[in-house]
Parts: sequence; structure tokens; C-alpha cells
Amino acid sequence: DRLYSGSEDATVLVWDTTQSPPVSLHTLTGHTNQVRALAMAGDRLYSGSWDTTIRVWDIAQSPP
Repeated sequence: DRLYSGSEDATVLVWDTTQSPPVSLHTLTGHTNQVRALAMAGDRLYSGSWDTTIRVWDIAQSPP
């Protein structure tokens, strides 16, 4: 029960949607410019940024 959001501060936030309102659990860092796109496939989250990179995150390994 997670939600992922990209941000203008170059991060991806991981949210717990079982709580109301949702609670931010973790911040994924690594981009140097705004995160503009997110996609999921299996246990992988892909983030695209205006820094012209795509990062691949292993959701199964990312805390929490």
C-alpha cells in the first residue's frame, strides 16, 4: 500500500496510503533536477528527470 510521487526538489517520495491522510515514509534521492515521470514494472520504479536521466529503483530493497 505505497504511493510514489516525483517532486520539483529532485526527489521521489514514498507514501503509506493505509493511513489517513497518507504519511511520507521515505525519500529517494539521486536526481539533480525535477522528477517529471514515474513508472512501475514489477518490483522496479523508474523515475525520469529534467536532469536527462532515468533512475531505476528496486522497490523490494528500498526502505521501508
